[in-house]
Amino acid sequence: MKSYAYAVAWILVFLLAAQLAAVDGYTWYLNSISQLAAQAYSRAWIMRAGFIGFGILVQVAGINRMRASGPWWYREIPIMLYGLAILLSGIFSAEPFLEGVSYSAAEAHLHGIFATVAGITLVAATLVYALTDEPVSRRRVHWIALLAISGISLLFGSLTAVAGATQRVLWAVGFAWLLYLGNKTGSALNTPHRG
Repeated sequence: MKSYAYAVAWILVFLLAAQLAAVDGYTWYLNSISQLAAQAYSRAWIMRAGFIGFGILVQVAGINRMRASGPWWYREIPIMLYGLAILLSGIFSAEPFLEGVSYSAAEAHLHGIFATVAGITLVAATLVYALTDEPVSRRRVHWIALLAISGISLLFGSLTAVAGATQRVLWAVGFAWLLYLGNKTGSALNTPHRG
């Protein structure tokens, strides 16, 4: 497995299942994806399994890609940190979306930290590839992904009325970029070449 496609497929299946199983009070365009795995939510296990499985599969793919990438192995580190942060955000859950439910503010704070780290490391990963990948046409795609992820992340904090929808667009761009990384075949994955 030298692609992140399995990880993306895994989390999308669990996201869809969690969304379909969501109770009244959860609104996809308003509530965050993390709230599908919220504390004190009876169906949180679905999205938690999505987060944790995604993180594990990213680690496995990252290790395989490092082995195949030769001197460019380090480019997988930010992606693996992104996967690890998503995994940890599945262990430490967000605050409930339902009113009047008691929860651990400390755990919700940790979740917020890991979610932020996930965003930062995804931006770092796109930047590393934007600076090093070849041919130049591939770099353009990485720069577009970098700008889109950064811009949508900024909107996520300010468009509270559609925060859930904005986050889903952000995830779609990030996942599309991860899938793009696996579209090049050969003995060395996405390895810059000269000449």
